[in-house]
Amino acid sequence: MKEFVQNLVEKYDFQSVRLLPLLRDIQTQYHFIPQDAIEHLADLLHIERTQIISVIEFYSFFHLQARGQYDILISDSITDHMLGKPALMAYFCEKLGIEIGEVRADGLVSIDNTSCSGMCDQGPAGLVNGYVLTNLNRPRIDAIVELVNQQVPVNEWPAVFFSTTDNIYKRNILLESTITPGDALRSAFARGLKETLHEVDVSGLRGRGGAGFSTAMKWRFCSEEAETERYVVCNADEGEPGTFKDRVLLNSYAHQVFEGMTLCAAVIGAQQGFLYLRGEYLHLFEPLQQILQARREQALLGNNILESGLDFDIEIRLGAGAYICGEESALIESLEGKRGIPRNRPPYPVTQGYLQKPTVVNNVETFFVAAKIAVVGGQAFADLGTKKSKGTKLLSISGDCLR
Repeated sequence: MKEFVQNLVEKYDFQSVRLLPLLRDIQTQYHFIPQDAIEHLADLLHIERTQIISVIEFYSFFHLQARGQYDILISDSITDHMLGKPALMAYFCEKLGIEIGEVRADGLVSIDNTSCSGMCDQGPAGLVNGYVLTNLNRPRIDAIVELVNQQVPVNEWPAVFFSTTDNIYKRNILLESTITPGDALRSAFARGLKETLHEVDVSGLRGRGGAGFSTAMKWRFCSEEAETERYVVCNADEGEPGTFKDRVLLNSYAHQVFEGMTLCAAVIGAQQGFLYLRGEYLHLFEPLQQILQARREQALLGNNILESGLDFDIEIRLGAGAYICGEESALIESLEGKRGIPRNRPPYPVTQGYLQKPTVVNNVETFFVAAKIAVVGGQAFADLGTKKSKGTKLLSISGDCLR
């Protein structure tokens, strides 16, 4: 174990801010986080073991006690209940021979409830070892139980068990004509960064994550800070029951989201960005990594982007099951390898955010729209919507609704 932890810590450059991915990798290996691993981490990262334990206890996806080799979590949101989740959960437990919250005596499987998994449009849903399960029903549960009992590796289960669909019912202007990778950056560099920020201002774009703060104002405040080390953070920790629009954007429009982040970096002068991806969206992690690599190969990320002199890259950090981390300052605490406890404000992230440096935190949809605005101009966006609420707004619809 000591060698395993040593190699992991070296992989993450001995950085305590990467405590969450370290803990995730340890738990993947052992199905929980052993005390010996905690001791090794504390020594190698030069932090107190009690600090590590407090982080583990804060996040619902981390465990100090052994879970099953197959750890099954069933979404307990209202939409899952409407689709018969309670009866299905009882059936699942009966077939596995355990109760909710238990690990079976043979250590093979555990089952429990979890909060909304972001699959409200294709529930009842759940997770197995972190990977999404959709459209659960009795025949599918029977098949899963058989696979578990035969100890078939999860990556060999039928792909249909993990399939997800975007379920886009109305695209309109925002989704029907997306930009070509690089177009927003080329437009911004040709127009000028100050002029591009003006276009974002003209658009009236406000944060699409809830608070509705002016996007242009946030970017401007951050760019005017004396501290030159700045960060861009995309909040992809959508945890509000019934929401899944950010999942759809990251599944089918990630290039444009990353383009919006890079546009922001150019405007504020940042060299590093983070996509904070909720733990329930683990299935998106590898595809998003591939898109980031493709953008690097196209000179849309990395050093001297499009020969503009801009150096900027993006790292994906996974959450670990904490609803509160959708709040921007709690998210920043989590990025720093801590418990996701909201900070007292002021100061705000634009002045003291990640590592106490100026930081722009925007929602997935906000960056997605900002990239579009850089291409079509601010007025085209402002002409949509209402007088007090400019532009477009994506809505997640699920449950008992008339079509």
